[in-house]
Order: sequence, then C-alpha cells, then structure tokens
Amino acid sequence: MKFCDECGGMLVSKKEDGESKMKCRNCGEFQEDVEADEMKVTEKKEEDPMDRLNVSSEDDEETTRPTTMKECPECSESKKDEKEHEWWMEQTRSSDEPPTRFYECTECRNVHKVYD
Repeated sequence: MKFCDECGGMLVSKKEDGESKMKCRNCGEFQEDVEADEMKVTEKKEEDPMDRLNVSSEDDEETTRPTTMKECPECSESKKDEKEHEWWMEQTRSSDEPPTRFYECTECRNVHKVYD
C-alpha cells in the first residue's frame, strides 16, 4: 500500500495515457511509480448464498410431492371415504414452533392445513 506525499491519502493504481500511475483517492494527485507496472490488482467478489439454492417452481411439472390417504373435508362423503392427498411442510410460524403440514386433495385440489 502506498500513500500520497501531498495529503497522506491512500494511492490506487490507475492507467493514464497508457501508463500505470498511482492516484490519490483524496486529492487526486498522480504519482508515477515503477512498481505500479508490476502490480496486479485483484478484486474478490463474495459469493451470494442465494445462487447456490436449488429452488423449484410450483409450476414445475416434474415436481412430485409425497402422497397419503386421508379424508378430504371438501369431497369425502364419509369419514371412511379416504382420498389421495399430496402433502408438504412449511415453516409458517416462529422457528420454535413445529412446521405446518399442508394437504392437497388430488381429486378436488382443495388445500387444507394441519398445525401440530
């Protein structure tokens, strides 16, 4: 790291008229530096953790959810009339509460939820 002789500000490497020079961030003063031609400036970009998530769309036809047999509150005619339901879980309340289970009837597409 180099500092400006005029104001003491930090110098950064800049190309000016095809030559590498050191420029002060505070006062804009240029200083020639033979080491500037040999310097390699790199910038590390932090990885966004969201880029690593594999999120599938609800519209994705290849998405399959587990199924179970249970009574549908909309289309079951009796308590013994069980229909196939797809189910999934979501954290809808605070993290110290259990997740909410959702059931979707494969016949009428009614969605109902169960809190534990």
